Amino acid sequence: MLLPRFDVLVPETIDDACAMLADYADDGVRILAGGTDLLVDLRRPIIPQHVPRCDGCPTHPEGQIATTIECEPSKSDPLMSPEGSIRTKLADPKSAAPAFLVSLHKIDQLKGIELLPSGGLRIGALTTISEIERSSEIRKDWTALAHGADSLGSPLVRNRGTLGGNIANARPAADTVIPTIALGGKLTLQSSSDTRTVAAGDFPTGPGLSVLKPGEIVTDIHLPTPSPHSGSAYYKMANRKALEISTVGVAVWMVLEKPGGPIKDVRVALGAVGPTPILAKSVGKVLIGKVPTDEILVQAAKAAAGDARPIDDHRGSAWYRVQMVEQLTLRLLKSVLSGIENDR
Repeated sequence: MLLPRFDVLVPETIDDACAMLADYADDGVRILAGGTDLLVDLRRPIIPQHVPRCDGCPTHPEGQIATTIECEPSKSDPLMSPEGSIRTKLADPKSAAPAFLVSLHKIDQLKGIELLPSGGLRIGALTTISEIERSSEIRKDWTALAHGADSLGSPLVRNRGTLGGNIANARPAADTVIPTIALGGKLTLQSSSDTRTVAAGDFPTGPGLSVLKPGEIVTDIHLPTPSPHSGSAYYKMANRKALEISTVGVAVWMVLEKPGGPIKDVRVALGAVGPTPILAKSVGKVLIGKVPTDEILVQAAKAAAGDARPIDDHRGSAWYRVQMVEQLTLRLLKSVLSGIENDR
């Protein structure tokens, strides 16, 4: 793997890390947690065709130059307009290779899984996916997140990758993000001047984009206290079992008023079927207050499919993804319902 040159900064506290992000912002700086996604993002293309080519500009009138980094911006060239062309993007310092990486590995405040006095759960952003996978508390009371950890990458990736990193990357198919949204998780974001809390579902704003401001770090993930008569599950459908991005991911969380009674609350989160993870709000309109029957669960699954906004790509067509959302939602609703009934 060919990587650009960079220096690594190693803070020992969250405040130090936030200060470094602010101090080196003009030089280009990124956060290094597990590194499983960051190093891939930073790698230099080995095959020149991977680099955008210049088709002609004032600097290169003949065109077909293998790199557009040195292209001269031109207001007369629509391809080089400031409205968002690839050349403008390459000139943007935010898109350039960073000069500094801020490694968080020494900050103990960002690590660990903690049961709170309220009954909720705090997970440090540097907690590895393997630690989540092995946690008996998470598997028992926040089952969907354990399922997401089971599905992510490979054992090597899970040993290095972190929950905070998987969330901060803001990918619409991220295996721990979809369950965190369904479980009603909240994120703590900290900078040198402020600390704020954001609902997990409000964090991503587009593929790879989020509400995270320059200089902010995801420090904690909080999951609410498990409700009586509740359960959750997550399923990742992909072309192979490991080291694969999902074609569709579905997470379900459900609460009954009492065993055998009506549904008190439900959340269904969808992954890889929109530019961001989707909370299928139509499902709650169908199910809440109703005694679950096969017929009404089918209606809820169709409602979830109606909330999906997929595209065609090499992993599957939009039509196929919509069908799979319906089938997986129905399967998980039945599975979670069965688990709640069996626990009484």
